[in-house]
Amino acid sequence: MNSNYDIAIIGAGPGGFAAAIRASELGLKPCLIEEDLTGGTCLNWGCIPTKTIVRSTDLLREVRNASEFGINIPSCDIDINKIVKRKDDVVSKLRAGAEMLLKSKGVDIIRSKAQLSDANTIKIDKGSITAKNIIIATGSMPAQTSSLKIDHQAVYSSKDMLSSDKIPKSLAIIGGGFIGCEFASIYNQLGVEVTIIELMDQLLPNFDKEVAKRLELSFKKRGIKIQKGEKVISLESRAMAEIALESGDNIDAEKALLCIGRRPNTAGLNLEEVGVRLENNAIFTGKDLRTNIPNIYAIGDVRGGFFLAHVATYEGKAASEIISGNNPVIDYSAVPSAIFTHPEIACVGITADKAQEKGITAITTKLPFAAVSKAHVLGETEGFIKLVTEAKTSKVLGALVYGPSASEIISNFTIAIRNSLTAKDISATIFAHPTLAESLLDIADRVSV
Repeated sequence: MNSNYDIAIIGAGPGGFAAAIRASELGLKPCLIEEDLTGGTCLNWGCIPTKTIVRSTDLLREVRNASEFGINIPSCDIDINKIVKRKDDVVSKLRAGAEMLLKSKGVDIIRSKAQLSDANTIKIDKGSITAKNIIIATGSMPAQTSSLKIDHQAVYSSKDMLSSDKIPKSLAIIGGGFIGCEFASIYNQLGVEVTIIELMDQLLPNFDKEVAKRLELSFKKRGIKIQKGEKVISLESRAMAEIALESGDNIDAEKALLCIGRRPNTAGLNLEEVGVRLENNAIFTGKDLRTNIPNIYAIGDVRGGFFLAHVATYEGKAASEIISGNNPVIDYSAVPSAIFTHPEIACVGITADKAQEKGITAITTKLPFAAVSKAHVLGETEGFIKLVTEAKTSKVLGALVYGPSASEIISNFTIAIRNSLTAKDISATIFAHPTLAESLLDIADRVSV
């Protein structure tokens, strides 16, 4: 291992991984410092394991509904140990592949804690290294408060839930945002009595109100209890999780899942002593991802903002490009997000209201999945697509998908926004039939008529 590098990257999550690979491709010498597992939260305790379990629950739902397709399956049993083992196997294979790629690119992987000594020196467990540039990619961690704390016994974090090989009889989820709704969907399908407690007046706060309402109705139909506008005033971990609400209600559950957001992981890096500026507990950077110290960069969740793995990946590549002397245009106009509930939810771009705030006259066009042939083939007609376009030009400004394969469909709208395509451009494109993807064509035709 060298002690001198062009770039030292702290954190081997999606952002740090992408930065290291791109740096190597650009002819720079990078090292990647990680005290835990390669892949960070996304690969080991977040995106990948969650969606692997979602795949199991999707299959469970399909089996239970198989009679609608003429397939009679007398019964099905849930083997949580096999579900967890498959999740672990998928994660292990992807992590091993990531490490192999890093080594093939000549990236030094340093297993250690990291602490800045100065703008060019990082203290590690066995000495120190120097680097011309430093990228901080330490991600985020579950948020807690003085009264709402994770004890890993009866009060769980999302990591605890994904590590458990036990299905609780009851689960109280504190926080009805993206993560809370995904876990509610998963455990409801596993037969758990689920209650969501949300402080705001809707699930998915600050999200499209129509989608939030539709998801709430879908959840209630499946037996998920929802308490909105409720503040948790105490959370006790005893034989069960005991939750007291400001309204006077009390909820007891075998487990409580605390998911009230995430916060940037800046602890232990010695940032303030070195002079790196923090703002709202996140590392402050300019548009070029530089901190106030010119050779120190920050990417991903540790900057605050999006808290999305794919944004961290994008920023990681961009940071290495900037350090190499290139001048990439960092563009956040088309950042998709997806929620892996059932039905799925995804969005990208801006709403008509946001467009109006920018002085753009926009229209919203809606297409129900009941009008899409492939949705009927799949037996998944619940939901709709909203497309926001500029009134004068039909330029695509935003899209929202609530329904089957929303997380896949949204990528097509992302490409449209990124490349300033119009509804007319989409209408002039040939899509395969029958597919869910041709819903883009169907809704674009409605705009361009």
